[in-house]
Amino acid sequence: MNRRNLIKTLGISAVGLATVPFWIDSWTAEDLPEDDGFLTGNQQLQLAELVNIIIPKTDTPGAKELGVEKFISVMVRDCYNEEVKAEFLSGFGELNAFSEDFYGNSLIKLTEAERNDMLCTLESYETPPEKKINFVAFVKGLTIAGFMSSQYVMENHLNYELVPARFHGSFPVTQSIYTNV
Repeated sequence: MNRRNLIKTLGISAVGLATVPFWIDSWTAEDLPEDDGFLTGNQQLQLAELVNIIIPKTDTPGAKELGVEKFISVMVRDCYNEEVKAEFLSGFGELNAFSEDFYGNSLIKLTEAERNDMLCTLESYETPPEKKINFVAFVKGLTIAGFMSSQYVMENHLNYELVPARFHGSFPVTQSIYTNV
C-alpha cells in the first residue's frame, strides 16, 4: 500500500472517530443550529402544524413539542441535494393551494379532522415521474425519524445509553484467586 494513502486513510479515520460523540448521541431542539432563513416564517408554522398532525401530543410530548420541525429543516437544508430542497420548498405552496381549493382556508386555519383528511389524501397521491418526492410522505418519514431519534424518546422510551453501556456478565465473581499478586 502507498504510504500517502495509508496516512490519508488513518487521518480520515481519526477525524471520523473524533466526531462519533456528536452524531451517535440523541438530539434536542436546543442542540440544532439556528435557522438561517431556509424556511420562511409561514413555512415554519406550516411545518410545525404538519409534524403536530403526524405525531400529536398525548400523555407524551408530540413532535411539535420536541421541535421535530427544526430537525426536518436542518436535515433538508444540510443533507439533501438542491433538487430535493426545491421540491420540498415548493411543497408548501402545493399544500396551500390544495387547502384553499378543497377547504377554502389555509392549513393553519383548518380543523384537526380536515387536516388529517387532507394529509391522508395528499399522501396517497402518486408522485409524478418528474418529481423526486411526495411532499407529505417525505415530511412524514422525516418526522418519524426525528421523533424517534430525539433525546426524550431515546432516554424515556428506548432506554438508550451511550456506548459502551453496561456489561452484564454471565456469572457473578465473588473472589479472585489472584488476590495476593
